[in-house]
Amino acid sequence: MGIFQLNVHRSDANRSVLTSTSVEKLLWESESEAEYTIGWVRIMLGLVLFASGFLVSSGTAASTEEYDLNRLRVMALVTVFAFLALGITSLLLVISRRFRPWMAFVLVTGDAAILGLSLYFALDGIGLGGNWVAAVPTIWALPLLLAVGALRYRPLVQIWVTTATMIAVVGVVSVLGFRLFLTGIETTASLGELRESIGPLFSLPPYIMRAVILTLMGLTTVLGMVRSRRLLMRAVSETARRANFARFLPAEIAPLVGENEVATWRQGRRQQGTILFVDIRGFTAYAEKLDPARLSVFISSFRRRVMRATEAYGGVVDKFIGDGALVVFGIPEPRSDDCARAVECAHRLLTLLDQWNIKRGFDPPIRVGIGIHTGEMYYGLVGDDRRLEFTVLGDTVNVAAKIEQATKRFNIALLASETVVMQAGQQRSWEEVGREPLGGRGEHVAIFAYTGTTPIR
Repeated sequence: MGIFQLNVHRSDANRSVLTSTSVEKLLWESESEAEYTIGWVRIMLGLVLFASGFLVSSGTAASTEEYDLNRLRVMALVTVFAFLALGITSLLLVISRRFRPWMAFVLVTGDAAILGLSLYFALDGIGLGGNWVAAVPTIWALPLLLAVGALRYRPLVQIWVTTATMIAVVGVVSVLGFRLFLTGIETTASLGELRESIGPLFSLPPYIMRAVILTLMGLTTVLGMVRSRRLLMRAVSETARRANFARFLPAEIAPLVGENEVATWRQGRRQQGTILFVDIRGFTAYAEKLDPARLSVFISSFRRRVMRATEAYGGVVDKFIGDGALVVFGIPEPRSDDCARAVECAHRLLTLLDQWNIKRGFDPPIRVGIGIHTGEMYYGLVGDDRRLEFTVLGDTVNVAAKIEQATKRFNIALLASETVVMQAGQQRSWEEVGREPLGGRGEHVAIFAYTGTTPIR
């Protein structure tokens, strides 16, 4: 029992699995939230497109009656219903928890198809060529679709939505061709001047630049998503690492072992300290009478009382060992009253257990054995990055454990070494009950039992 170790880090493989699972769960939740938001964006987009289509058709009616105005308005209505249907579908998939990652590709393909069809019928209904696509309000839904796509944290989906929307827009331009004016309008001198002034803006080279800019916009959002995903992975990994580190180290020690202090703690330290061992008597026979659920509650209740007594007197629970515990006084720095606080902690724990027996009516009552010893000990972090452990070891630990075991033979709940009694300044309250070779080097250690009156706490 010379080494009592506390696991701080699990193996890299297990830690990677846990981190990966946490990240995937977080990304999945983010994915569902993103699709929910994008679903509402689709609904709002449908309403905006309907309004813009109506305004375009009304505004162009004053200039020409050569196209079917009703057809244009019908197509605007079809567009709004298409986006509404797609938005409602995505919302229902998320709300009903039926949404799957592959469905995002289908939904964004639907976005691109609706956008392309809306552009085509808007331009064709007015009688304009494909080079007028930039003049239709619907085209500016493209940056919006690219922007909201960045909510997904899925670069492949963003690459696909960029590609699909560009295919839709280029397809509309290719099918309708390039025409500067409305179909059926004859070119006059004034129109010739207009052609010279605005014609270059709707020629092929500017559209190539517009296409390149929109593509770069989509790729930029992809890069932003990749960077955000990497930062998220790193954040979750670091959080998981710190959580595991704090979880398995004693609560009083974890804040002292920062990222830059691990190397110092690995070097270890030898110093004076006081060790308290506590163990439940006859626990094996008692545990056999309990079902697993009740046994778990029992152990948890016992440990809470150990923690309460330890924290009250500035100790550190280094490790719970089944139905027992190892408590250290003097970490991280030794104090002159370590022994006195260890003794007070033992009394407090015995009082808490007496109250527990009365409260629960245990039959037979719960009894423990407590052994205390003080002396030089080693503590620090040992191991490599795959398995880092907090360790307390030395002859002092061995002696304290054997004193605790001696409580069975003497049938006394609390025993301490002579050194503890002397340093605590409580010689009048303790009585020697034996001297035994408890040390690792065969040294005889005087064992004392408490005979004083324990104050009511």
